[in-house]
Amino acid sequence: MQLRNAFLIFALFTTSALIAEIRVSARFEPARVAVGSTSQYIVEIVETDDSKKPAAERITSLPIPSDGGLTLRNGRTSNSQSTRITNGVSEYSITQQLIIEAVSQTAGNFTIPAYIFEYKGGRLQAPTATLTVVERSADAAPTVDELIFLQANAPEQLYVGQTTSILLKLYVSSSVTLRGLNAFERRADGFTVSELPEQSVESVEMFNGRRYRVYSWPFTITPISAGSQDLNFQFTLAAQMPDQRNNQASQFGGGMFDNFFGRSERFNIYSPPTQIDVRTLPTEGKPESYSGAIGQFNMELSADSDSTRVEEPIMLSLKLNGSGNFDRIKGPEMPQARGWRSYMPESTFEPNESQPLKGMKRFDYVFIPEKAGSLKLPEVKFSYFDPSAEKYVELSGPALTVKVAPSNRPAIATTPTETDNQDSAPAINLTKALSPEELLITLDYRPRKGRHIETDLLSSPFFKGLNSAASVVLITAGIVIYRRKRLHQNADYALAHKAKQALKAAVKESQSSDAAVFYRSAQCAIRLAATVRTKRNLRSADFAELEVSFKQSQVPNGVIEQARSLFNEADNQRFSGRTHSADLQRARTQLNTILKAL
Repeated sequence: MQLRNAFLIFALFTTSALIAEIRVSARFEPARVAVGSTSQYIVEIVETDDSKKPAAERITSLPIPSDGGLTLRNGRTSNSQSTRITNGVSEYSITQQLIIEAVSQTAGNFTIPAYIFEYKGGRLQAPTATLTVVERSADAAPTVDELIFLQANAPEQLYVGQTTSILLKLYVSSSVTLRGLNAFERRADGFTVSELPEQSVESVEMFNGRRYRVYSWPFTITPISAGSQDLNFQFTLAAQMPDQRNNQASQFGGGMFDNFFGRSERFNIYSPPTQIDVRTLPTEGKPESYSGAIGQFNMELSADSDSTRVEEPIMLSLKLNGSGNFDRIKGPEMPQARGWRSYMPESTFEPNESQPLKGMKRFDYVFIPEKAGSLKLPEVKFSYFDPSAEKYVELSGPALTVKVAPSNRPAIATTPTETDNQDSAPAINLTKALSPEELLITLDYRPRKGRHIETDLLSSPFFKGLNSAASVVLITAGIVIYRRKRLHQNADYALAHKAKQALKAAVKESQSSDAAVFYRSAQCAIRLAATVRTKRNLRSADFAELEVSFKQSQVPNGVIEQARSLFNEADNQRFSGRTHSADLQRARTQLNTILKAL
């Protein structure tokens, strides 16, 4: 009995000691802010060990309970290590911080209650944290969100496949010095989004009584999924903010030191959360000729000639003018017409430089008459969906008449001829005129059997094959020996080799249909691919480290932006505490593009 009690006391003591090695705290910094100002919600995990340096484990799930009026965004991690020696005894510790921006547009106390999350196979509890948001005083200095903000004039409703223009505008107060735009990010899983122009259009606007420099970028979006779709944008920029000590009016006017005391910082600027109601196209009234065009169009139909000869081609041109999703418009299928052979059209597009959705798309069809007479080309029909009228419109062109004269090429007839003992070619009876190219391919070019020449053993196929096989074996053995030697002598090569093996496993794991498993393995695969490319250990790097490494390795900016988008979506899955609908097929395609580029 005493032995069992002693064992239970020892087990309880051991368990409490193990738990005491990991401390978890949660807080807001600052804990009191004005309406519209940003605070940071920080979950801090401190792990200590007396025998060895502990290794931090990346958090794969952080189920933060939601608070109605508090917006959490832009999650990131930070790690640090320390060693303390007391009376010759070393104590190692590692600190991991999960930092999430928090903002509220209403005053009040916002509390995130305690919750449980997993860490190193165990369960830890994040304590309660409270943020106090107060009304701003009339003479309070403007917040960062008032000095710099982002807006996009997105519509409230669109149809699947409907392309529309959007203007993204960055407002920078005249009291702020913009140092540079470092990155642009879009969160638009339900849309295809065109690239932003390299150069912005600059202007000056007054907003809420304050003067702003405005940088504008036009681009287009096209919904690809129905339902309520999120459309959000973010800029990462560097700016020098005004020093608040100089806000008071001076009897001597502005001083030369106003900008000297300004602080230059890095900011993440977000557009207001936007949701667009994306509707599916109606099935009622859809013409058979409809192939996906959405907008407003008119049609012109013409032929390059009203007369031709048998077997001489004629071109039928279809021009579509208007505004809409030209990139999704295909040439109408031509019905079969008696006496004609037709081919798939070639298309060209002439956009309107000032309005990207407007332009003219032309389809050129080639028709070849097979008989003489007065022949009619097929009737052409083209239909589109008009989103403003919410109905389908079908356009039709008349069946053009072409006069076809008989061919002026001579007809050639051939009769079979007797030859010597060689096999004679089959007779070809031609009853129509052939072009020079067609006549050329009918000539008899049968090769005759040549004289057989004996070969010796050294030049025989067997001897050559034997030598080739021996060479392959020797080369393979040399490669294996060389690789093993490099693995033992070259640390960089060994690192890359191990990363390649782990990368295969991560890619295989990313095929999972579980969103959490996919995004965890996708982040791991990108880190491993970066390790292979740079020969540096980036297995536990955050995206900021990866971005620096990508730029040093001259990875294309488009690939960097796709990797950033994938990491942000993974953070959303990990930190939000809510189940997100994720387009895993699109994310897998995005991951394959990133890995191929690396």
